[in-house]
Amino acid sequence: MKNEKNLSAHKLIEYAFATPQRRVSIIENALQPPTFILDTMYPDIERATASFLISGCKDQSGLSGLDDLYKDRKAHSDHHEQRLMNALDAISHVSAVKWPLSDFWEIENTPKELNEMEIGGVIIRVKPTAIIKRRQPGFRYPFVGAVKSFFGKTYPLRVRKDDERGILFATLLHWYVEETLSSTGTADPSMCFVADVFSEESHFAAKRYKQRRKQLEALAVEISDRWDAIRLRLEKKSPASRTGSL
Repeated sequence: MKNEKNLSAHKLIEYAFATPQRRVSIIENALQPPTFILDTMYPDIERATASFLISGCKDQSGLSGLDDLYKDRKAHSDHHEQRLMNALDAISHVSAVKWPLSDFWEIENTPKELNEMEIGGVIIRVKPTAIIKRRQPGFRYPFVGAVKSFFGKTYPLRVRKDDERGILFATLLHWYVEETLSSTGTADPSMCFVADVFSEESHFAAKRYKQRRKQLEALAVEISDRWDAIRLRLEKKSPASRTGSL
């Protein structure tokens, strides 16, 4: 069981809008990740998406290669078959998204050592799909942003007309850029966006972000405060714990 307080950006945003029961489940799953969370194929698709974006959305060879791979792969269970179908669906949506990229932007791979940030005692795994830079005459350093591809088929970032989930996620992304990439340039919220792949919709960071950052920090503090209590309860329920008490 994991002791380090570590959560993905996706789950932090879900936590913000979750019911009390779901909030407990999010922390429990972070402590004991179920198989259905660990066997997703989305990380490979996200890496192929990065190459696609770096090419200016022209080179689809990485995505096509994965598409061929998954089509040829034999499913060993109904669950695995559904995972493969979701992966193939995701690849088709990545190609269909109208990525809001500018001709003035340089798209780069995200350095592996800069995938996370600490908020309120919790390590948040942000892992941007790619880093964005824009050079402007009169400025010594570039403006910097990031794009994150979001694969939440059953959890869209827009609910009817409310896109606060997407804005909060993109605002977290902007905060990450400011915290981890400040030495390379100035973080620009207009260059920080999350693409909800299955919905084919992009959400940009808020230009006025102070209150949303306070909200994110409060959520992280709440998770940190509850983490050990939930961990201890899970340990008491575990078979190893019951065996040791005999």
